[in-house]
Amino acid sequence: MTVRRSRLRGYRRLLPVFVFGLFLFSPGLALAQQRGDVLNEQEIERIREAQEIDQRTEVFLKLAGRRLNALESRPDQLTRREQWGEPPGGSPKQLLTAYTRLLEELADKLDAVAETKGEKDPKLRKALTRVRHDMESHLTRLERLTLGDDELAAHRAALQMARLLLDGASDALAK
Repeated sequence: MTVRRSRLRGYRRLLPVFVFGLFLFSPGLALAQQRGDVLNEQEIERIREAQEIDQRTEVFLKLAGRRLNALESRPDQLTRREQWGEPPGGSPKQLLTAYTRLLEELADKLDAVAETKGEKDPKLRKALTRVRHDMESHLTRLERLTLGDDELAAHRAALQMARLLLDGASDALAK
């Protein structure tokens, strides 16, 4: 009986660690923490709903576009707020970093589908077409931004990632 009680005491001490671990690794929270960006509930839900690569690409491009809109101080439309939640906030550096991380995650998703289903997959090609279109627009918008010295590194990283996605999509579509 003493062995069981001592085990129970040991498990009780681990309970807070276990609960914290569950909270830390829940899908929505883990996704937000991985990006270093606080996604709202609606954004997390949109990601969960988008299972196919063309749909998921739309969601990630929308999330990246929302961060660009916030950088440019463009107001969010009320209909979008109902579906996507409050617009993202933060410093220009934080918004640029979040933008870059969203594009990195999108690139990973596109690469994974290309590896498993092949570059000729119709949904992948649809996604790549959308990426190419949006990245052309995003690059123009990013290049027009006026930023301080503190944001230059994050700005360069965002430009580099947008160019990388544009070039990768263009190359894949040319095949």
